[in-house]
Amino acid sequence: GEDVGYGGYYKVTDGLAALYPNRVRDFPPDETSLIGAAIGYSQVGLVPVLEIPYAKYLDCGGDMFFEAAIMYWLSNGKLPNGMVIRLQGFGPGVFGGNFHTHNALHMPPGLDVVCYSNGRDYVQGWRYCLEQAKRGRLVMSVDC
Repeated sequence: GEDVGYGGYYKVTDGLAALYPNRVRDFPPDETSLIGAAIGYSQVGLVPVLEIPYAKYLDCGGDMFFEAAIMYWLSNGKLPNGMVIRLQGFGPGVFGGNFHTHNALHMPPGLDVVCYSNGRDYVQGWRYCLEQAKRGRLVMSVDC
């Protein structure tokens, strides 16, 4: 994801790059490339976890996002695209303005969307998200 090597926008990934130097990758702020790379990782059998800092930024990678979602669905599971997208959703935003607080979620067929209300559910839910992604599902976890 974007800035995950530095802890991410909300420090959720803080320390992951040091723990897993060969698995955590920083990407430039280009959601199309980020989602496209995740599709590629998934197609070779990896289970990518993407971090997109604001829900509004998902619009920027919309073509690849919709491709990732419907590929599994339209192929009846024959073309799995397992990945988890961690999305900062509907908080107040840090910088304000349209691209940080004006959010809408797209929910095409083939996408599982989850949002947890507490830490315990979040931990258990993320385990489930990863299991679903290993089975080829596209899962989006929305942080509020």
